[in-house]
Amino acid sequence: MLFKNRILQLSLAKRLYSVHSEIRQKTIHDLMAKYHAQKPISMVTAYDFITSTWANRANADIILVGDSLSMCSLGYASTTDLPLDEFQYHVKSICRAEGTSFIVADMPYGSFESSIEKGISTAVSLMKCSSRVNAVKLEVGSQKNDYALELASELCRRGIPVMGHIGLTPQRVHAMGGYKVQGSKSISDVMAIYLRAKELQDVGCFSLVLECVPHQIAKNITSKLHIPTIGIGAGPNTSGQVLVMSDLLGMTSGKVPKFVNKYSNIGELAVSGIANYIEEVNTASFPKIGQHTFTVNSEVLQEFIKELSSYG
Repeated sequence: MLFKNRILQLSLAKRLYSVHSEIRQKTIHDLMAKYHAQKPISMVTAYDFITSTWANRANADIILVGDSLSMCSLGYASTTDLPLDEFQYHVKSICRAEGTSFIVADMPYGSFESSIEKGISTAVSLMKCSSRVNAVKLEVGSQKNDYALELASELCRRGIPVMGHIGLTPQRVHAMGGYKVQGSKSISDVMAIYLRAKELQDVGCFSLVLECVPHQIAKNITSKLHIPTIGIGAGPNTSGQVLVMSDLLGMTSGKVPKFVNKYSNIGELAVSGIANYIEEVNTASFPKIGQHTFTVNSEVLQEFIKELSSYG
């Protein structure tokens, strides 16, 4: 009998495991299939288990664990303030949400610049945060002899999928002189971005983010590549689009960038909901007996009251 029960337990465990494994994440192959079919690829950032669950339920092709969470979720002044260990905490949280979205983790500022060995170690540590991390994203400048290009090549050589990021690279905002459109002033700037895109493709990157690049330039760069481009502030003619979740949902107050379309106003809805709760607490209209409460057996209640009386 004990043997039969053990067999049943193992059978149920196997069944539960099989059900769980049916939720298959998208792969690079799936993304490339959309790209070759000329179907736009959707990418959105996430910060934690809840926002990752939202993105998965909305069927986002890609979830980017962006270092933008530094400002949008953690209250830092810049992406450059984000420590690697704090970022990894959020990567793990995001990966706990079930769903099919392909997950890409940023390489945070300060986690790879000191050496190729350090960069490889960081990338490996991010991939090991969870088996659901599918790739890393690396910001790469367009200047000659850029170190990050060499790192991208070394990561790809080691079988670590890399999404390159060119154009406006926020981690280099001080070197760039601020958050500015890239490739709009001179042919040399435009060609530098294009050549860097080609180089990242050639070293093995499976996709590129183009940020804050004139839409005509982004369109022409996209047409010359054979890997998908994901645009943010780069117009409609890239292979896909990415937005920061707090921007598109209106989760925080303040002005959003020009390239953002706000699809909701969660911040205002949240404040309104909390204010309504506080008002009902202050007026003693919440909680309501019967609607929000539980009952106890009347005999137990009477015994409890009787016991209380003995305590004076």
